[in-house]
Amino acid sequence: MRLPLFSILIIFCLTPSLAQKKIKSLTVSDEVIYATVDRPGELYIVTKNGQIQRFDINGKLLSVYKNNPAPTLFDPRDGARLFAYFRHDQHYSFLNPSFDVTESHTIDSSLVIAPWLICISGDHNVWILDAADESIKKINVMTGTVDVDLKIADTLFQEVASFTFMREYQGFLFLLNREKGILIFNSIGKWLKTIGSPVMSYFNFLGEELYYTEGAKVKFFNLFTAETREMAIRQPGQFILLTDERIFTVQDFTLDFFALDR
Repeated sequence: MRLPLFSILIIFCLTPSLAQKKIKSLTVSDEVIYATVDRPGELYIVTKNGQIQRFDINGKLLSVYKNNPAPTLFDPRDGARLFAYFRHDQHYSFLNPSFDVTESHTIDSSLVIAPWLICISGDHNVWILDAADESIKKINVMTGTVDVDLKIADTLFQEVASFTFMREYQGFLFLLNREKGILIFNSIGKWLKTIGSPVMSYFNFLGEELYYTEGAKVKFFNLFTAETREMAIRQPGQFILLTDERIFTVQDFTLDFFALDR
């Protein structure tokens, strides 16, 4: 009988040595600088020289995208419409699962002076972190209007280079600040909370929970109840990514695929 996801994760927390079984280990030819998963649970890596590689849950390479430089921000979203933002020439693109570019947009300088990070909001909006006035803006792409424009508080914004990742999820906006942690904003740009610590290099989501690594642990924060929990990491890595079927560990040139032991 298939256990509910919550039950699986509780078992994993209690018996980490029994909860995962390594099914594959791969070495890639270029250093990994970012890794993430899409909603169906497939793994994506971004390499130093600009490749994006997509793997299925068992470690089979499905598609490769080559670009130089690497995207500033990459989000595979639901696996059908992938998002990539390139700061060097201020454009963002949507790609299909084969990494064919289906849409490409240039940032309108009349709306945002100095874009630093960009992420998707729904189907027709984008959030932009504007370095010029230290603000977050929500742009309606269909109408070309700014629907939200709020300055980030000085206590949260020390220098724009501290912000390394941005993503919307479950109606919240998340900004990773390497000096502060994860800044959480609501749908109209109001700051709600900062969690985590300055040592984090990424975060991700599993159901209603945000998760990130801290030391030798994965920490979870429920977005709707604010409950927290944690689990020990069996094999540390730059990136630890979780789905309801797999645990992916990524370190430099190595990808390890673990199956949850049920």
